[in-house]
Amino acid sequence: MGRCVYCHSVVVRDEDECYMCGDVVPQPVKITTKLANALQRQPVSGWTNLVFLASLGFTAYCLFGQHSLSVTTALVISFLLLLLRIFAEWCAGRNAG
Repeated sequence: MGRCVYCHSVVVRDEDECYMCGDVVPQPVKITTKLANALQRQPVSGWTNLVFLASLGFTAYCLFGQHSLSVTTALVISFLLLLLRIFAEWCAGRNAG
């Protein structure tokens, strides 16, 4: 059971139009095998988790550390950690499929 888009009344799955307002009810999209393969969970490697923890540690250091880094240095380190994480996820996806 769903709800009508316009009047929010309850619509049964078999109905083609809303009983209250007469509006046409959109039918659910059928999932094809290509779409189902795209929606599957992607594997997460140990490298991805390690880089994520490193970025959390770096964030904590920048927030709570006594010595502050220059903005340029912090941006370069953050960008490198982001690139490492993207590369680790790419490698995990390539090895899985």
